[in-house]
Amino acid sequence: MSSAHPRRTSAPNRSLYPTAHHRTRQNIVSGLFDGGFPYSRKLTGHSSCVNALAFSPGSGRWLASAGDDRVVKLWDLHQEDVATPSCSFSGPHSNVFTVAFSASNQYIFSGGADDTVLKYDMTRYTSHFTTENEPMQAYTQHSDFIRSVSCHPHQDEIFMTASEDGCVMLHDGRAESRMTRAQGTLRQAAEFSGATFHPTIEHLFATSDVRGNVRLRDMRMAFGPLSQRTNEGIVLKYVTRITKRSAVHYIRPEASSITWDPDGESYRYFQRTFHWFPTVYSLNDPYPIAVCSGRNLPDGSPSPPDERTFADSTTMKHGSFGGSALTTGGETYYSSGSDDFRGYLWKVPSLEALGDERQEIAADEWLNGGEDGIIAFTGPSYSSKKYVPKELSTPLTRLGGHLSIVNTTLIHPVLPLIATSGIERHVILHSPTPSAPFAVDLSPTSATARSLPSTASALGEPAVLRLLMDIGTITDPDDSMGEDARSIAYFDMILQREGGRDLFALRRPAMQSDDDADYDDMVMDDGSEHVIPEGL
Repeated sequence: MSSAHPRRTSAPNRSLYPTAHHRTRQNIVSGLFDGGFPYSRKLTGHSSCVNALAFSPGSGRWLASAGDDRVVKLWDLHQEDVATPSCSFSGPHSNVFTVAFSASNQYIFSGGADDTVLKYDMTRYTSHFTTENEPMQAYTQHSDFIRSVSCHPHQDEIFMTASEDGCVMLHDGRAESRMTRAQGTLRQAAEFSGATFHPTIEHLFATSDVRGNVRLRDMRMAFGPLSQRTNEGIVLKYVTRITKRSAVHYIRPEASSITWDPDGESYRYFQRTFHWFPTVYSLNDPYPIAVCSGRNLPDGSPSPPDERTFADSTTMKHGSFGGSALTTGGETYYSSGSDDFRGYLWKVPSLEALGDERQEIAADEWLNGGEDGIIAFTGPSYSSKKYVPKELSTPLTRLGGHLSIVNTTLIHPVLPLIATSGIERHVILHSPTPSAPFAVDLSPTSATARSLPSTASALGEPAVLRLLMDIGTITDPDDSMGEDARSIAYFDMILQREGGRDLFALRRPAMQSDDDADYDDMVMDDGSEHVIPEGL
């Protein structure tokens, strides 16, 4: 295969700044990031859990938020002191799991538990129009939960959806499009958990599913008439099997979401998994090169054994990278929510540095003993070489202010700003300074996270189950938890049951049937690098 580089379009925003200006701005923003985010403001507008956040492309003027109250809120960060939503969009009939802006911010899309994707026209509304607005179009082709909506990096009318019905669908609303529904559908047995366009190579996209599979695909091979499709569009299969020396099998943690580094030059994305850590891969390497953890405190000292730290064992989490304006010398930032009621921010070294620190262990050396606690990524056989990615064990900072699980963390594409949301009805904006372009008089954020009760919730299990089923009325909630007391109590109970359990005891062994038969054609046991074919 040819090793020719893939065709790329130029990275957004880069061309807007002269090189010196861009570098100076990067250094200033990086300095602010490195100092942490000790100030914040709560945005209040929702009436239940906030599951999804999205900044608009480009300058990031708009923040969209959505969740269990079935409303999409739009916040204008060009306001001097943003406190209320500028606009609301109605229409979803159930919980919203994902929101996305089209390439030029002409449309907003939402999707969730009602199996429907809704499209809203931004050009119909102004920043002062606060009435709840109906969608301009509904897409009802899916038959199960919508897990992700991804918009084409350049075309407003093209977007992609992934669903638990086992389908990824490509939607093309351009007048000249001749694609049928069947031609725009990629189907598999496992439930998809994500599908997202590459930010600069417009015909590449990545998928994840509940069996832990993460795939790089080519639209030209994945969609269209069946006679023209090849290998379900798969260009590369990323290795997601993990094992440890004391285990008699390997497992593949569920991949709950994926996200790309927005700087098209780095070809990097993270895989989010339940009961495991955010994991970083480079585009052209099937084995991961880093994982992010909270083993240490931001000052570098070990996390106290009696203090909860980074974990992902309950809800669907969505993390993000800093925009290209924040990338310096190949380094960038990644943020994620956690079950310990915090958000986390890591500084991620360059791909080259991470690759140099990844360990490669021969199969016989692995079997002959060593530290038992090491977890490695492996091919499908005992003879496969083991790969131990670099652990980014010291977060740059931790984001407070929440009373329960943080599901989504979103780094602004331009500003030193991180938005977080989760089980509570608030969105929190985090800033390194007490004043910011979007707000004045930001409050100091508490650095102390609420402790998880060591015993059963004060509401009791029957009451919490009634809450889940909307049966009856729950009395005497903990008033210190505010309006979200009932939701917080329910997820406390889930954490008491699920948190801290051994990953290898929770997940069933990965079977060969979980993967495609041609796995070994994509990833060699000797760890040799797969080269993306010429023309991609």
